[in-house]
Amino acid sequence: MELDTRLVKDRRQLEMRHAELLVEADVLRRKRGGDGDADARRNAGLEATRLKRDALNVVAEIAKINRAIELLGPITESINSRLNIVHYHYKNWKDVKETGTYAGKLSERLGGNGHVNAIKYNAEVIAFLQNAHALCDSLPYVLNLYLRVVSFDSRSIGWTQQSIELLETGARNLGENLLADRLVAFSKQPLFSKLQDIVNCAKHKHLVPIFYANGRTVFAESDGEWKASETDVHEFMVAVDNVLLPLVLDMLRLTSQHCPSS
Repeated sequence: MELDTRLVKDRRQLEMRHAELLVEADVLRRKRGGDGDADARRNAGLEATRLKRDALNVVAEIAKINRAIELLGPITESINSRLNIVHYHYKNWKDVKETGTYAGKLSERLGGNGHVNAIKYNAEVIAFLQNAHALCDSLPYVLNLYLRVVSFDSRSIGWTQQSIELLETGARNLGENLLADRLVAFSKQPLFSKLQDIVNCAKHKHLVPIFYANGRTVFAESDGEWKASETDVHEFMVAVDNVLLPLVLDMLRLTSQHCPSS
């Protein structure tokens, strides 16, 4: 996936605008120094000063775009690599998912709670989910490189309400209402919220156990002790791969290609 197409185009347009402003300012500067009405010459001087100030603002914006393009280099490589890793673990999980089912059945048969204690199975599940979550988690940062609503060095950009509102406003100001709508919808996507819950729990607290219950493997939930939830592992993994990740890639495509919509 190429991510800098739009930024290169935006930079070219700004460079052209910068040259136009300098030409216009030069014409007015000559008019200010010529003969004629004093008020007209003074107004020409004021307008020339304004145009030069606008030209400096354009230069600053070009510098931001250059920095964004520089940052997108490793980010593009990272996203492509992360996608390969996600698909690698997804394939491995499909190859060993019967192992997890067997382990759960065996635990249940021996009088246990059906806890799926199969290392390969659990490892592929958590590795897939963690890498899928990382792709989703990087989206606000990547979008900010295009929309430039927060400093690139800011650690505050993320899936906070404030960040979403800033990015949404930035997108709408560019006429990209489709991107803004999809960003807001994604932030409220139940599938994404569940992915965040499972991965953040595993990262900051503890792994979420997987149980075998009613003929299927499910993630556990806790009300003081672990019990089987209704979140089917197989259905959840497939939905993340087939629904959630394509939404992320579609937003990146909309942004990188600059697809304004009414």
